[in-house]
Amino acid sequence: MLHAVQAPLLKLIAVAAAGAAAIVGFGGGKTCSKGDVTQHLVLNAPEKPGAIYLTAFENGRTTVNVKEAGNYRITFQTRATLPDTCQWLATEVLVPIDDSRYSYSYDEQMLSCAPDAEPAYVPTPRTGIVVVAD
Repeated sequence: MLHAVQAPLLKLIAVAAAGAAAIVGFGGGKTCSKGDVTQHLVLNAPEKPGAIYLTAFENGRTTVNVKEAGNYRITFQTRATLPDTCQWLATEVLVPIDDSRYSYSYDEQMLSCAPDAEPAYVPTPRTGIVVVAD
């Protein structure tokens, strides 16, 4: 039976996500440098009961550096191998709404499994809003 990643895997997934989460890109080909704005972001998105998300938002929060508030599309990607020996890729996309909010989307895809593995998990996509916390 396929199911969402269950809560007992939280520590394993949290460690994998924390180690693998990275900002992949900012829209428009701009790069961060001296004078960047640090944004503390808070995620507001529903969670499927019992599911674990491969997310860059530890405890619903993360920090990024951008040149100008609200002007950059931000993408996080996290890879993890789950106990069923399948490798997953999670992609989180933040699109600016204004200087203090981003629309949020999260999607996962199974990349591969060991030859004798039977996939035990299903994707748990979600959408929401990310707010810049002061």
